Amino acid sequence: MLKLVAADMDGTLLNSRRELSPRLFPVLQKLFDKGVRFAVASGRQYYNLLHLFEPVRDKISFISENGAMVVDRGRTLWVSELPSKQVAAVLDAIHRTDGVLPVLCGEKSAYTEADDPFFVENVEMYYSRYQRVANVMDAERQDRICKIAAFDMKQAETGAYPLLQPFGGALNVCLSGSHWVDVMNPNVNKGEAIRVFQKEYGIAPDECMAFGDYLNDYEMLQVCGESYAMANAHPKLKGVSRHIAKSNDEDGVVEALCEAFDIRV
Repeated sequence: MLKLVAADMDGTLLNSRRELSPRLFPVLQKLFDKGVRFAVASGRQYYNLLHLFEPVRDKISFISENGAMVVDRGRTLWVSELPSKQVAAVLDAIHRTDGVLPVLCGEKSAYTEADDPFFVENVEMYYSRYQRVANVMDAERQDRICKIAAFDMKQAETGAYPLLQPFGGALNVCLSGSHWVDVMNPNVNKGEAIRVFQKEYGIAPDECMAFGDYLNDYEMLQVCGESYAMANAHPKLKGVSRHIAKSNDEDGVVEALCEAFDIRV
């Protein structure tokens, strides 16, 4: 019997217009009625997710910042704070590279320096609470920083991602989108966050279902028995998934949930 469902946001729950399905909240209520937990698992900021899931904010779990901050039904379970020296080293590498801009992600807020319109547009898409400061390193002294997001103005997979690979031994360097690379503490990922829920509530991996579309969902899909890659997913993700769901533009998550749980809305 399935007891936990986890789903990524961008490219998964959100369609290409970045809209949630109008059927999602009614389907979630049916899951709650059946005693099934639901976790939204995203690289997005907690406050951004909280806004998007306002109608059910007290009934679901939030795995935000790719697992670096986790809130379960209103209760903060943990914030994985990055060491100050590591933050400074990563920021130095980013600052020395043209076309790559940092976002420092904290428990209270996110922090940025640049005002490029394309960058700001993308920041506001994922961060509902952010501050522009002269030097983001100053913010590290007033907040618990759990993630550094590097925004590549061109293509992260061929730019910011290889740039930050030298930090891969001491930190988790994760390709989280076409323009984004996330840097976190080692072993911080969506999969490890799911393991915490499994241990906390006595839920076995084969009692979990997960949906994703990109490489930051890789570990999450591996720790859930019923793993779904979206039809629009990265090829490497499809390679570790048990099922392929319809695309995010075909309401793939909702369709799969209705079939798995015999839900009609």
